Amino acid sequence: MSPITISNIDIEFAPFSYTIDELVDDIFVNKLDKEVRDFAKNELGISRIYKAYDLKKIDFDNTDFVLPDVSLNDMYVKIAGKVCASSKLVPHDIGFLISINDYQENLAPSPTVEIVSRLGLKKDIRTQNFQGLACSSLSEAILNAAGHFSLGNIDDVLVLIGTFYTGWFLDRLKQIKHVSKNNVKEFLNFIYFLIFSDVTASTIISHGTKLDGSLAQIDINSIFSLKDNNYESYKKATIKLSPSKDYRIIFDMNLDAKQLKESVANLSLENISRLRKKFPQDFEKIKLWGFHTAGTRFVDYIREKCNIEKNNAKLTYDLMKETGNTGAVSALQIIKESIERKFLNKGELGCIVDYGWEGANTFLFKSLR
Repeated sequence: MSPITISNIDIEFAPFSYTIDELVDDIFVNKLDKEVRDFAKNELGISRIYKAYDLKKIDFDNTDFVLPDVSLNDMYVKIAGKVCASSKLVPHDIGFLISINDYQENLAPSPTVEIVSRLGLKKDIRTQNFQGLACSSLSEAILNAAGHFSLGNIDDVLVLIGTFYTGWFLDRLKQIKHVSKNNVKEFLNFIYFLIFSDVTASTIISHGTKLDGSLAQIDINSIFSLKDNNYESYKKATIKLSPSKDYRIIFDMNLDAKQLKESVANLSLENISRLRKKFPQDFEKIKLWGFHTAGTRFVDYIREKCNIEKNNAKLTYDLMKETGNTGAVSALQIIKESIERKFLNKGELGCIVDYGWEGANTFLFKSLR
């Protein structure tokens, strides 16, 4: 099978933008220890994030649940329309719709039901919603798109990715009176609230380079994906719906950050070793390394474990500073910006090192511009 093509990547951030300084020294100043504020400003490597909430209008002394000011599904429909238009596609050109998200406005059905209807996609379209795969889901979408083409289908694949975590962490934050590093669980909840941007991304995956706006080619044989199968490793990171003492449903996060970091670092290193063994010549030609934008300490740890020099991952750090942790969107964001900012020229290779709560993935991509 020939390589698949990624075309017309678009990124749409939620409309409310905040600097980290503004959040910790103004909006949340009364909730935070000075040690927490200093950590946020000096250790995250993030200057600005984007939220679907107008935080300045929220009463943080009121523990009621707050709905976002912007709908995730509205953002999906808007960005999908833009990508189809820039690709010169009409709705009936799409043969497969893949959505990647962890937050859903409705627990059921899948967001693909609303998207198919609102975009007017064809009746016999295939749909798939990746729910809960979190930050490293793009490679799964690519592999499933390749499966679509291997069955003889020629219609293009529309991929939608939504990182929309704020509602989880904001709701929990409203229940917390004061955040200090002494309470690790509450501290991590605040840091996760702080690092993530609410953002959507969309792209068209095609078989061949038939579309205007073709950006990158991916050989699916270069995709390496690993999961942590150690006994009880699943306990290192979970978010579940739990009743509070007042029988109100809350988002209860349990996270062993050290175990998670070590696990995905080891998996990423193994992926890279497999990639190097299978594609030794291409490996030596890699010009840019893109790491999931999980915050400076996390990225530093993974990158150093994988023996990648920091200057070879400069774009990761630049994007992380500018837009925070963009979750599963980050891989598409890195591909798009590596080409548009001329980190890669036509024919040059980049490598994505993606990781999250569910495991780690690595793949090569070639710039077509």
